Amino acid sequence: MAMRFCGEVDVVVKAFSGLGVDEKSLVSILGKWHPDQTKSFRNIVPFFIEDERHFEKWMIEHLDQLKREFLRFQGAIVLWTMHPYERDARLINEALMDGPKSYNVLVEIWCTRSSDELLGARKAYHSLYEPSIEEVVASLVTGVERKVSGSFSI
Repeated sequence: MAMRFCGEVDVVVKAFSGLGVDEKSLVSILGKWHPDQTKSFRNIVPFFIEDERHFEKWMIEHLDQLKREFLRFQGAIVLWTMHPYERDARLINEALMDGPKSYNVLVEIWCTRSSDELLGARKAYHSLYEPSIEEVVASLVTGVERKVSGSFSI
């Protein structure tokens, strides 16, 4: 029992360390733990601190990291279940709205999709958002990036 608990702790620690979330394992493990196992976990791992009132609490940076990790997991599942054309259209829109720091997403999509896939993404984009991709690029992209984007027209 103690060896199994140590192995479970390792799985939970890995999930709480920003190394990816194995949701099935977490639910399976944490759903079976008794209160004494949960307390032991809090005493073993470095994610918790005890304050001056002897209250065990999450260290805020670990809690924030865990929240971000689960949001990434949720986002990945949502993207995975979308039709590929819709997924690409939404990623293109997000990258355009985010600005130059996210243009790498555009380049990756434009360089890794077939012409049929790009046409599908273009149609999906126009269906989801009123202007075409070309119109949005023309209105948002400036400078050197605008010159480069012209060579990637869909």
